[in-house]
Amino acid sequence: SAATWQFSPNSMPRSGTMVGNSAVELCQTGFRVLNNSGGGMDMIYAKSVENHPITSDEIFEQILNRIIQLRLEPGQLISENQMSAEYGVSRSVIRTAFTRLKQLGFIEIYPQRGTYVSLMDLSHIADLLTLRTAVEKEVLYEIFADLGEAERRQMVERLEKNLQEQEKYRDEADYFGRFPDLDADFHKIMIDSVGRSAMMRMLDSLMRHLSRWRNFDVAFDNRVPQLIEEHKKIVAAIREGNIQKAQECMGEHLETITAIADRATAKYPTYFKNG
Repeated sequence: SAATWQFSPNSMPRSGTMVGNSAVELCQTGFRVLNNSGGGMDMIYAKSVENHPITSDEIFEQILNRIIQLRLEPGQLISENQMSAEYGVSRSVIRTAFTRLKQLGFIEIYPQRGTYVSLMDLSHIADLLTLRTAVEKEVLYEIFADLGEAERRQMVERLEKNLQEQEKYRDEADYFGRFPDLDADFHKIMIDSVGRSAMMRMLDSLMRHLSRWRNFDVAFDNRVPQLIEEHKKIVAAIREGNIQKAQECMGEHLETITAIADRATAKYPTYFKNG
């Protein structure tokens, strides 16, 4: 899941100011950003809890997290001057961060035109989902092939405990509360049970594009309750010892584009790459 991004004290927006196309409104938990362009979602910016010098790596991670969490919107124009002013660092530091973001495919740099947050590419996301599904189905196969009954039962107990926690957050309307951590832990329990965590780390940079899609997807259709029910079906199939059903449930759980693609691109056309 995406990490919570915090403004440094020098870059904290004030109520009534603008962030991109969005008006900032002070609220109890920090700053709610209200999009005025008709193409964004409400977000919360947490208040900074520390005042410490910010490193170039931290700046890169913070800008990346703002993109992943849609706080910097797909297609939004950003600049070295803007970011250097926000973070209180030189343009060369921001340029280094931009280069890394471009290499990961999260920004596009056009000479003489500017730097833009990359659009979401549903074709690319579909490919990544296929890869993720293949990996998680293999994990399920190894759970049945390599774990003994007692080990599998212990894993199921951990999954069920995780599901109990998920239920407490069923009413979260987006993917920025406590539920994302529990969602990530749910999958990690299975992955770790067969020693495949290193393989997943190899895919980290690619999967960050899925994280941005998930942040959009869950909020767009208020899908937290649906995700919990899908998790329950996966656990039930494992408990029953039905590998085929478990893999089918996992495939259905991870295939998140078909149901909303047309509606999403119609409502937020500026967020998505054409073709």
